[in-house]
Amino acid sequence: MTSIVERYDRDAEDYERYWAPVLDRAARDLLDRVEAYVAGIGGAPAVLDVGTGSGVLAIDALERWPGARVLGTDPSTGMLAMARQRVARLGADDGRVAWLEAPADELPLPDGAVDLVVSSFALQLVPDRAAALREAYRVLRPGGRLAFVTWLDRGEAFPPSVEFDESVLDLGVEEPEWPDEEVRSGDFGSVRAAADETRRAGFRRVAAREVTLGFDWDLASYLEFKIRYDEVALFQWLPDDDAHRLVDIAHRRLGALSPDAFRWRTPIVSVVAERPA
Repeated sequence: MTSIVERYDRDAEDYERYWAPVLDRAARDLLDRVEAYVAGIGGAPAVLDVGTGSGVLAIDALERWPGARVLGTDPSTGMLAMARQRVARLGADDGRVAWLEAPADELPLPDGAVDLVVSSFALQLVPDRAAALREAYRVLRPGGRLAFVTWLDRGEAFPPSVEFDESVLDLGVEEPEWPDEEVRSGDFGSVRAAADETRRAGFRRVAAREVTLGFDWDLASYLEFKIRYDEVALFQWLPDDDAHRLVDIAHRRLGALSPDAFRWRTPIVSVVAERPA
């Protein structure tokens, strides 16, 4: 088991509470781009959600396309448990969805098994994205579609994040050297890079575009996000007195920001491509 998978297993419930809401809208918007394609298939299209996480895309596919059969895969059993809970909570489990523990570059499916492969904010985590894209190509039928969304690396600073980092410096403690996670593919450097990499996997009619992910925090919700999810390892490591001091320092620094500073707007890349017929 890799350290990334271990982290998602361990933090699955906190992911669902604190991070999934940040990503949900952008993930759902991805399916708008393949709506016409799925409508043209008719019958019972087979949809594969790679790196399904807590099942946002898989469940949205079930709700959008009543005839669809959906498979959500993820290497994290903790995240798959969240997906099962979400589908049960929404009453969407009508026998058309299945969940499978599997990495993106080693899918236990036959060639040409699905009509549509979708993925949201997962391809930056895989160790070999080219292999994952080739695997998506393999399991798609000729003429099938791939649709994914992930991060663009623009290096743009989010003011609340900067102020939190400054708060850690103000605390004056020597942080440990946190262990590195295993190699991951990382964010795309540009829209063109995303398109080129998709083409190299064999896809054609690649349509890549930059879109904006938006989420609105406020001081209280952002600080809770940092404490309970984003910086949980730091807060678990700090002695209680230092943890309380850090919260006080961060609250003061974040409180000096305007409410608009907590409106996160960041570029992401959305890609739709076709496996040639």
